[in-house]
Order: sequence, then C-alpha cells, then structure tokens
Amino acid sequence: MGAVRHLRTLAPLALVAGLLAACSNSSSSSSSSVDDSTVVGSSGGFEIRPVFARYAPGVPFGPQLPQALVDEMKQQSCPMKPREVQSMLMECDAGKTVYLLKNPVVSGDVASASAQQVGHGNIWFVEVGLDQTGTEAMKTLITDQVGTELAFSYGGTVVTSVVVDQSLHPDHIGLIGDFDKAAATQLASQLAS
Repeated sequence: MGAVRHLRTLAPLALVAGLLAACSNSSSSSSSSVDDSTVVGSSGGFEIRPVFARYAPGVPFGPQLPQALVDEMKQQSCPMKPREVQSMLMECDAGKTVYLLKNPVVSGDVASASAQQVGHGNIWFVEVGLDQTGTEAMKTLITDQVGTELAFSYGGTVVTSVVVDQSLHPDHIGLIGDFDKAAATQLASQLAS
C-alpha cells in the first residue's frame, strides 16, 4: 500500500514533470513548430510531441480513426523502430502502447537532468530542466494548447505522456516511469550529456 500512496503523490508531479520526457545528446538543439510539415522522423534525442492518437492493447484513444489505421496500430509489435505513418511518427512506450505523434514542439533544449527519489521508497523520476528555447516553446504550448496530450520521448521510445494543464512549469518537468535508481540515473546522465 505504501507504493500506491507514493504513486498518488506522483500524479500531480506527473502533470508538472511529465512535460519533458527526455533530452538530446547534442548541445546544439532547436525547437520546431508543430505546424512545420518538414519534420516527421525521430531525432533519437529528447523530444516533446503532441499525441494524435494512441493504442494500448484493446484500448484506442484519440480522434475517430479509420479502421485501417487502428488495425495498423493494433498489429504493431513493441518495442519497435520509430517509423512514419500518414505523415506522423509511430513510436511505442515500455508498456507496449503505440503512439502516433505530430511534429515536435521541443527537440533537444535540455539544460539539466537529474535522478530524484520520491519519499523513502524505491520510486524514482528524472527531473529535466529546459533551456531558454525549450522554456519559451513550453510557455506557448501551456497557454495555447490546454488539454492536448504530449509524449516525451528519448531514443525513439516514448518515456511518458501527459495532458497539458495550466499548472505545468515551462522550464522543468519530471519524467515519470518505471524507474529504479539505476535506470533514473542512467537516463538523467544521457539527457544531460
């Protein structure tokens, strides 16, 4: 029961923290507009992308989708190499949910990342600080797209997702996942490099 209590403590943090799922390995990074039709594929680094639709085994989420697209998402085997589908990026998360993602709002733009422990249990998350470019992109997103689901991905895999809410902090987020200390420390190190 203690772990459940800690997870409930993480729920608000997931909203605030879940906004930045991972970071880029390069120091020269830039944000791109959601409307930029030239960007589709994954950079392999840290990205924040609006979610068009997602499919967990037996549970589609998103707009009314053509049956052929639902079938394609349903048949996807996770983990997978990200690929383009109907001008969107298809990626999986660790829980085998398949996402269709729009162009990134933030790509790279990580100023810092550190592993953080929740309470005294073995529950960990990664706190990501954004640079000025990422912060400005997030401010605009938080103002203009409340209710939009965002996916935070790193290395071609969705780390977490969150729905945009006015309580989100534009300059830092917490990546919530199934992390122990070693996994959170490793991801933080990769994001900060």
